[in-house]
Amino acid sequence: MGQVGKEADIEVALATDNFIVDEIYAQFVAGESDATGTVVMHHGRVKYPGKVLPDFRIVSLNALVDDVCSGLRNIAQDAGWKFLLHRIYILHRLGEVERGGDVLLVICSAATRNDAFKACAWIVDEIKKERLIALKELP
Repeated sequence: MGQVGKEADIEVALATDNFIVDEIYAQFVAGESDATGTVVMHHGRVKYPGKVLPDFRIVSLNALVDDVCSGLRNIAQDAGWKFLLHRIYILHRLGEVERGGDVLLVICSAATRNDAFKACAWIVDEIKKERLIALKELP
């Protein structure tokens, strides 16, 4: 039945380089308890062709607010309560990113797969609204 009345454990971070997904995932899973039934991960990358420019060289990811981590934490807190999550990890890239480069990593754990899947999708959708970080394709 999830973790009614308990706030999720949240970690947020920013990166300027590609990240090693399997190491981060392994650390996340190592911190789980036997109350966790599902861990869901989203690994967002720069895809080609682009949405705006079919043929682009790089994308630029720029902060739209002074404290991006605080904004990401707020999204995670909302998801934690809404979906009864145990733990949440969000890592977002800033700066210039090449095609195929890492952009976003979201990992969620919950008692049930339904909560974990819905939460991960909801977090990604909130981040992609570009209120905290703007993505621009550059020729």
